[in-house]
Amino acid sequence: MKLYVTRHGETAWNKENKVCGRTELPLTDTGRAQAQEAKEKLSGVHFDRVVCSPMLRARQTAAIICEGRDVPIERHMALIEQSYGDCEGADRFDETFLSHKRNFADGYPGGESHLALAKRVYRFLEEFCARCPQETVLLVCHGGVCRMIESYFHPMDNEAYFKFAMHNCEVRQYEMPAKKEPEAPVIFYGAEICKDCAEALCLFYEKGFGGFQYKDITKSTANLKEFLALRDARTEFAAVREAGGIGVPCFLRADGSLTFQPEDLL
Repeated sequence: MKLYVTRHGETAWNKENKVCGRTELPLTDTGRAQAQEAKEKLSGVHFDRVVCSPMLRARQTAAIICEGRDVPIERHMALIEQSYGDCEGADRFDETFLSHKRNFADGYPGGESHLALAKRVYRFLEEFCARCPQETVLLVCHGGVCRMIESYFHPMDNEAYFKFAMHNCEVRQYEMPAKKEPEAPVIFYGAEICKDCAEALCLFYEKGFGGFQYKDITKSTANLKEFLALRDARTEFAAVREAGGIGVPCFLRADGSLTFQPEDLL
């Protein structure tokens, strides 16, 4: 997915260097002019969709940029500005505000932590990319959210995070990486009382193989029920069933293939 990200145009509090999180403010004349400049800058880019914060300043910016385009504008709560709590309306150079901004693991008193912001923004990016991986999308959001988006694509230490800022209606472009298919997980059905199971576990640990989920069928009736349903449904267990045995250990891959040999997984 090709991703274009812009911050909303100027508001009165931007002009006055005040911290503005969840306070609703409209664009100034300068802010509308900045949005118009962004519109012209992006005029040659086709957007499959535009997603904006539900806040007024972002919605106004998105509307100006999209004038004349036949493109849907979606609103998404994940793009709402960070809540700055007790720092809302303070001077941007206030020491309390700056001290909390500098530490990624910190949060604003009465507001939203950077970690909570990262959780919702990162999740939004990944879920949205999964939904429309081949599209070109414009996000219209806020300074704090733009900073977090930048950190998703370009990891930052605390100092870099503190110093990064996007200007009003600045546009940045990113490319969501193609999602790699995870290595096929393996469900290992076994029992601690089984010598073969214990040997398989030892083999995996010796070889550093951790791509399995161990389900001890003697520890949970749910595990046993799941295993017996598998055993009774698969032809691979025919000999075991005929012999009246349980037939563990067995290893079920994500693609549905099954083996009784732990060495097959290494």
